[in-house]
Amino acid sequence: MNDHDNRLPREAARSTGSLVSATLLSAVLLVVMTASCSIVFRSSIQGAIIDLENWDEGTTTGVSDAKVFLYTDEAARDEDFAAYADGDETTLPDGAARTERLYFQSTVTDADGGYDFTGFVWKTLFPQYGKTADRNEVFLLVYHPNYGLWKNPTPLYVVSDVTNQLDYIKVEDLWNSGRLAGTVLDWKDDEGLRGVTVLFYVAESWTYDESGAFANVVYPTAASDTTTTDDDGYWSTTVSFPMQPDRVTHAGHGNAPVRVTFALDNYRANDPYDGTSLNNSPAGLTTTVDLDEDGKDAAHGDYSDAFVSATLSDDELTTLDTALSLQRWQFSSTVRGRIADGSDYLDGVKVTLELPDGTIYTAYSETQTTGEIEQKGVFNLGTVAWEIGDASNELTGQVAITILLDGAAPAVGEITSLLPDETVVLNLDPTP
Repeated sequence: MNDHDNRLPREAARSTGSLVSATLLSAVLLVVMTASCSIVFRSSIQGAIIDLENWDEGTTTGVSDAKVFLYTDEAARDEDFAAYADGDETTLPDGAARTERLYFQSTVTDADGGYDFTGFVWKTLFPQYGKTADRNEVFLLVYHPNYGLWKNPTPLYVVSDVTNQLDYIKVEDLWNSGRLAGTVLDWKDDEGLRGVTVLFYVAESWTYDESGAFANVVYPTAASDTTTTDDDGYWSTTVSFPMQPDRVTHAGHGNAPVRVTFALDNYRANDPYDGTSLNNSPAGLTTTVDLDEDGKDAAHGDYSDAFVSATLSDDELTTLDTALSLQRWQFSSTVRGRIADGSDYLDGVKVTLELPDGTIYTAYSETQTTGEIEQKGVFNLGTVAWEIGDASNELTGQVAITILLDGAAPAVGEITSLLPDETVVLNLDPTP
């Protein structure tokens, strides 16, 4: 009786084991059959990345040097998209911060925005057109520093064994643009000043506070753009600016902070020593920021650092309300000539020219030969330079001078002042 009772469980176990073995075998056979039935298909893909705003305006403009990443799996594409941090290229699908490459292939667009993938393959158990052809959905990410990272906005499908021409992918850049305008006057007469270089330092990054004002602004140390004043001192230009702090936040503001500086040789926008009536305070001139980070600001003589703050607005013209005045504060002229006693030209005479600040220019008369022509008694003091503080007339820049020949005033040909931008040729006679 006991032997009979013990035999039944052993037989049941053997039956269960056989069933498990049969199930495992079936699973293995299914995997083998499935693997052997997968069909591999090949295809080529071509397309182009174009600028969205230009397209809307009727122009097709390709985006060159854009990275294009090709995926066969939507989830992998979306994972790479979510991992990207704005402005941080190390978080791109092929970036240094990514430990796994989830895309199938990548390429870079050509000068016309075109891209090309060859050797694209996929496999499937159930091809849509039997064993000879299939249709498969693909997924793209597109990146360019000026446009950011984009998904393909509509589904993209490829067919096997042909070159597939995909629809344009239109991307919007990360930049807006606005116009700025203003006028620069000459301090001496309040007339428009021609040829002034106007430089724009557009902020690189910023945020907005609760009131919508700019916060945490970071400016560059080099100009972003420039323009030049016309004959009337007027200037205007279109300036591009980034969408900060991100595309979505920026859409609610559409503006950017910019610093504007003004450059013309020998001119300045501020007088740090209050020696003249130059005053650009009504124009909002700032002089206490070291714009180029060279250790000195406009209030301490680095006049190129003086700037006016303005706000750029997308697709709008902003005109600076108050004209800015520039003052010429440095002057120069060239002085040369000959020394003669009557009709006899003299070599070896010491010629000095002294400015009000005590600066002395010195030359000696000598014989000079040009080709076959020999001239005695020639001197050249070169370029004589002075500043507005030495000028007897601040508006014209005229400066008083003292000329001596061997320490004595000339008997003939002496002058007592210089005007800027002249070439003065003197004939001096030391003999009374």
